[in-house]
Amino acid sequence: MRGELNDIYCPGCGDTLFLIAQRYGVSLDALIAANPQIKNPNLLYPRQAITIPVAPAPPVVPGIPGKPPAVPDEPGISGEKPLRFISAMENTRALQGATNVPLSPRITLRFDKNVISDNVWENTRRGITLSTAQKVNVPINVSRIAEEVDFSQRVNIFVTSVNPIRPNTTYVLNISPRLRSKAGETLGATTGGRGVTITFKTRGQA
Repeated sequence: MRGELNDIYCPGCGDTLFLIAQRYGVSLDALIAANPQIKNPNLLYPRQAITIPVAPAPPVVPGIPGKPPAVPDEPGISGEKPLRFISAMENTRALQGATNVPLSPRITLRFDKNVISDNVWENTRRGITLSTAQKVNVPINVSRIAEEVDFSQRVNIFVTSVNPIRPNTTYVLNISPRLRSKAGETLGATTGGRGVTITFKTRGQA
């Protein structure tokens, strides 16, 4: 046990197993395997003990003299692992299963690779939809922060509704399995060919 989650690491702070793995320099798969008690890697609780596996030594990758080699699993760089969905947050809390969500939610979708480059952006934008539980489509804005402006945002997609959504209503945010990373990996490769479905309910009054 190298560390454990305490009050400062909680869903309200926007923490996920992906972020913890980055903080301790271990792979997400290794962190998930070391914590079988966690059923949802995007839903953590205060004072929930997290086992941190020992980080392996980085592999030696041949490169050009004077130029550091690329890290295979660095977000935005093509490696052995396919594109993986990390989290859906509404401001600072996990969106999946959330209630009392505001009627003009600001949603951030996070992945482990670059999904906003120009060569995939149109496919990304079309691959995200919002509907009611009765399958009534809701107009949304899907946006990004350009790599040239902030390179760290290349793994994030931002979703807002065009108009305020209805109170006391269950909504479903769908992410297509055909969503692609900059390097061409598809989301469906890690979801069994299915998309990602995120369900939430809005607050009771307008």
